[in-house]
Amino acid sequence: MSAPAKCGALGALCFVLLVGALLVGVVMLPGDVRAQEKAPASTNHRTVVEASDYPWSAIGRVNVAVSQRGHCTGALIGERLVVTAAHCLFFRATGRWVAPQYVHFVAGYQRGEHQAHSTAARYVVAPGFDGARWSDPLNLPHDWALLVLAEPIGRQTGYLGWRALAQGASADQLMKTSTFSLAGYPRDRAHAMSLDAGCKLERFLTVKADLPPLLGHHCAIIGGDSGAPIALMKKQTLQIVALNSAADVRLSNGNMINSAVPLSSFAAEIAALLADTEPNAQPTREGRPGKPPARQPARQ
Repeated sequence: MSAPAKCGALGALCFVLLVGALLVGVVMLPGDVRAQEKAPASTNHRTVVEASDYPWSAIGRVNVAVSQRGHCTGALIGERLVVTAAHCLFFRATGRWVAPQYVHFVAGYQRGEHQAHSTAARYVVAPGFDGARWSDPLNLPHDWALLVLAEPIGRQTGYLGWRALAQGASADQLMKTSTFSLAGYPRDRAHAMSLDAGCKLERFLTVKADLPPLLGHHCAIIGGDSGAPIALMKKQTLQIVALNSAADVRLSNGNMINSAVPLSSFAAEIAALLADTEPNAQPTREGRPGKPPARQPARQ
C-alpha cells in the first residue's frame, strides 16, 4: 500500500497510521517495552471537553487550505506562537511547503464555533525534517513546527505552559509516577476536541545515535491528532512536554509504541521566537508557565 494512494494531497491526516509499517527494526531501545496494540479505529472512549474553557481554549485545529483540506492539532504556547507537527505543513502533491497564508489556526474550535482564529504570518520547521521523505523514520525526531500567527490571539484564549523534559533520572521518575493528557481533533470526531486524560509516557527512544530522542507514549491517537500536545496538568493549566507524531512505531524487539517529539529538542527555537514575538517575555530554554485569558468567555 503506497502512501500517496491512501493519504490524499496533504498526507497529514494519515501520517500517524502509515509510519508504523515503515519503522521495522529502526528504533533501538534497550530492554523490553510493553507491547502496544494497533492504534484504535475510533476515539469514542475519549472525553469531549468544553473547548471554550481554558486551558482547552489554547488548543485548536491547524487547518491547511489547499486543493484538498486537511487538519492537524496545535497549541498556543504564547500570544502568537503555536506548536504542531512539521509533516502537517508539507503539500505532497507539489512537493513544497504550504505557504503561511494558507495555514489557519482555529483556537478552541467546537462544532463550528471557535474562540479565536489567525492565519500564520510565518513558520519554522525543524531543519532536519525532509518533507519529500515524509514518513521516513529519520524524520520522526524532527517532526515539529512553530507557527508565528499574524494576530496575538493568545491574549484572548490564553496559552499553555511548556517544559523541556530532558533525558535523565528526574524525567524517568516523572514519567513513572505521573499521568499525562493528550487533547486533539481525531478524524472520527474532527469537530469536537476530545481528551485522553490517562496517557502514559513510557521512556525516551533512540532512532539513531546522532539524532534527538523521541518519547514513547501510550495515548489513544488516530489521524488528526498529529501535533497534539502531550501535557501535565498544573494548577488549572497544561504544561506541554511533547508533541504527538506517529502511531505504531515498531521497536527493535518487535513491540509497538506511539512516538512524540519532546519540546526539549527545540527549546532554543521556542525561546527565541517567544522573545521575538513578545517584547516583554523572558523565556528560558527550560520552559515557562501558561497564562489563562484575562477573563473566561460567557457561556451562551
